[in-house]
Amino acid sequence: MASRWCIYVAHQWRLPKVMLGLFVLELPLTVAALALFGIADPNTYRTRLWQNGADKGFNSNPNEILYAYANYKPISVPLIWSQFITTFNVIISVLSLFVLLVKSTMYVLHAFVPLLSVSIHALLIALYAVSIRNQATPDVSNTKVPNLSRSMPWYLSKGCSHATAGNEGYCMQARASFGVTITMFVLFIVYFALSLWSSIITPAEKSERKETYDTDIELKNARYTYDDPNAGLSQEEKWERNRQIFLNLPKTPNTPRFAGPAMTPRTTAFTQLSGEGVAAAPATGSSTRPLAFRQQFEREVRVPDPI
Repeated sequence: MASRWCIYVAHQWRLPKVMLGLFVLELPLTVAALALFGIADPNTYRTRLWQNGADKGFNSNPNEILYAYANYKPISVPLIWSQFITTFNVIISVLSLFVLLVKSTMYVLHAFVPLLSVSIHALLIALYAVSIRNQATPDVSNTKVPNLSRSMPWYLSKGCSHATAGNEGYCMQARASFGVTITMFVLFIVYFALSLWSSIITPAEKSERKETYDTDIELKNARYTYDDPNAGLSQEEKWERNRQIFLNLPKTPNTPRFAGPAMTPRTTAFTQLSGEGVAAAPATGSSTRPLAFRQQFEREVRVPDPI
């Protein structure tokens, strides 16, 4: 049975072919994000890029953290070089792959409605916005260095031309991770906009939903009217009807008293085979009698005389 709110909820997509195209586009992007973030975990090149920027005077030095720990001084690792950002990116990439598999399956089964898509992609947009903000956070922990980048990390703002020997590939991977994150963010915005537009039900679909709802209500009322024999009766008429039904209930029959022992089908069968049916018939009132085939067999079969 359809509920009332289903009349105002759209179940059909405005551009189904566009949705299929977005699914196809999202798959390689999700795999790329999962691969890049997985390579960076746990600390493949984060500290190397940190030290590279410190050698060029673009950010703080990772040795300062070690000195602070050795001297028991309170200090915190800058967010851009922390383990939190790497773990967070791995988690959202795995979550994105899981959501892609689930929503594509539901879409093929016509169970992925636009309203559900709005909520899911709103969550993904928020997660990837946090990831972009974390990856673009500058390192301003060392205030003694005047050349620190105040906008983005050095590998994003200055490029990989400042990477030292051995760090060029890591620099490109970090930039690629940031680019894939932005692309996924834009893709989810497109998903969200299309889902929001498709959630606005069209007049034709609304009329179809209302017709289906009214039909279900009529069938429900007709079923209740058919099942309830007291429909349309007053309280007194219902009470009188139930009383008459109770008075006219069939009484439980009394168990007859047999003069002889109780006869079961098995007892009757063995009685007939043993030839005692004639004697048992008057006692039980039954019509059992010896089997004619047995009597005939006894007459025809003769025991041969001994030689």
